[in-house]
Amino acid sequence: MRLRSWRDWVRDNDPVYAAARRPGSAEKWAAGVVLVLVAVVLLFLALFDWNMLRGPIGRWASVKYDRQIALTGDLDVNLFSWTPSAVVRGLKVGGPDWARDRDTADVDEVRASVRLRKLLAGQIEMPLLSFTRPRVVLISTKDGRKSWELNPNKPDTGEGLKLPVIQQLIITDGQLSFDEQRRGLTLQAAVNAREAASGAAGFLLDGRGTVNGAPLTLKIEGGPFMNIRRNRPYRFEAEVSGAGSSLVAKGAITRPFDLGRFDATLTMQGRNMSDLYLLTGVTLPNTPPYRLSGALNRNERIWTFKDFDGRVGASDLSGEVRVDSAQRLRVDAQLTSRRLDIDDLAAVLGARTRTNAAGTDTEAPVVVGGKLLPDAKLQTERLRTMDGTLTYRAAAVKANAFDVRAVNLGADLKDGILKLDPISFNFNRGEMNGTARINATRDTPYSTVDLRLAGYPLESIIPARNGSVPLSGRALGRARLEGPGASIHDFAGASKGSLSLVVPNGRMRAAFAELLGINASAGLLKLLSGDQSESQIRCAVADFSVSGGTATARTFVIDTDVVLAQGKGTINLGAETMNLRIEGESKKPRLLRLWAPITVSGPLTAPKVGVDLGDVVSQGGLAGLLGAVVAPVTALFAFVDPGLAEDADCGRLITGAR
Repeated sequence: MRLRSWRDWVRDNDPVYAAARRPGSAEKWAAGVVLVLVAVVLLFLALFDWNMLRGPIGRWASVKYDRQIALTGDLDVNLFSWTPSAVVRGLKVGGPDWARDRDTADVDEVRASVRLRKLLAGQIEMPLLSFTRPRVVLISTKDGRKSWELNPNKPDTGEGLKLPVIQQLIITDGQLSFDEQRRGLTLQAAVNAREAASGAAGFLLDGRGTVNGAPLTLKIEGGPFMNIRRNRPYRFEAEVSGAGSSLVAKGAITRPFDLGRFDATLTMQGRNMSDLYLLTGVTLPNTPPYRLSGALNRNERIWTFKDFDGRVGASDLSGEVRVDSAQRLRVDAQLTSRRLDIDDLAAVLGARTRTNAAGTDTEAPVVVGGKLLPDAKLQTERLRTMDGTLTYRAAAVKANAFDVRAVNLGADLKDGILKLDPISFNFNRGEMNGTARINATRDTPYSTVDLRLAGYPLESIIPARNGSVPLSGRALGRARLEGPGASIHDFAGASKGSLSLVVPNGRMRAAFAELLGINASAGLLKLLSGDQSESQIRCAVADFSVSGGTATARTFVIDTDVVLAQGKGTINLGAETMNLRIEGESKKPRLLRLWAPITVSGPLTAPKVGVDLGDVVSQGGLAGLLGAVVAPVTALFAFVDPGLAEDADCGRLITGAR
């Protein structure tokens, strides 16, 4: 009823409506002028030489994008169609100022058409997009500049390229050149796309190149575009091999033409995960040979590798890795192992390892040069390119010399500062916990380490022989070190701080306890007779100050119920050698005691235990003098120890060391 009333009002009162129903001469003249103008415009467009716009278009684009852009061939435009089309011949897009010697793009011919009905509805749908002999050169410099960025001031969000709907994509004799200078990666690839019912149809990129001097291959295959729909996944396969690594992805772009979204199954394998940086730009630790397979998903700038499982060395590994590819790369990983081979973890610290062909066992041999500490360099420039976090847990550990039973590690990297917290190793009895901080903002990192050992059994260090444990007790220790160094070995060789090891209470085979004081009468007799009796260790304290990589003994005491032994000397952490001297005093009278200190010297990997014979000669000379001057029986006094040594103040020593 209201609609009818409004219609009647318009009919009776609206002048425009009245003029349209009963046009006068003015209205007729206006309509005629409009029709003439439309006809003139249409005729102009039909007869217009579009080549006249090549120069203005090129100059406008050159100014807008700050590079030389030109249309050197014919420009043909057809607007009178339900699918307007254009043909551009001789399109050249120059490089930016710093790469003007190489054009970014040089295309012999571009053909494109759009569907008018979709265009009027605000959508772009292209029945055809064709490139003939395109030559594309992409350059990325060490400082992050990219030649293909037409607007370098606009930050890269990492969300991926979004294309309009393309029903037919044709690329004939395409060539792609890629030069990524930060990772030393170069690639020359042939690119073709065909639309046909035959099996040869589809998209193919096939490239060869180098990465850090090693061969590189890349192959990407996809189906034809003829039957593609927005709601139908577009399947593809991609394979890249180089730098000792291989990655194979098979999946689908979930929303075709939106390259920022896809799902795939990814299998990757290689000799060392750190090599993947050269292919992916993601910094990963050193590892033994690996093979992992899982689900790879991209949702714009977020990449997720999840539900993966596989082997790293002789250990299983599973978990999830999330990569945010925004302008500042971020990686977050949660990793677990059901059963860890501890030597695989040594590879992460830079040790050189060997994994057998079956992947059941990894060995961590001494590094080159006979050194104990790993000498692999930390790639600080890689750490500065990203942020992220890591959690790693090993529920069980393969039997090992240190008797490690479980591992729990955490890491946080931000702005070139790597914090390790926790560093936790659980042993059969006892545990080690600590933290570390590595400042990688400079080429030579500066590190701080604080590790605490609690309740570690000495019998795990010195195993039983002939059914007898020569040494037992629980050890407490702490290492607080800081200093520069690109490897663990370099860090130790330049570090400062303190090292301490304490045994509050324990047991020692009595023969060894006597020999700490070089008690020949008691010690040798017990040793030769096979005596398995034990002596109490009241306390043992080794406390070293570290400066310039040299640890100097501040306190070195082994107090047993029969001998008080005190030591001095140094441990050179850089050269990995020791020079220690231990002197023992008996607490009980002994007839035959050789006054000769015990020496421990040589490399840490194979120390030599000996006796300072100089003091034995002095003791023998004194005996000879007494025999010649006084009487033969008095010569024995030189070898008699009245046993006057007193117990050490263990409480004070332990408190001072901790």
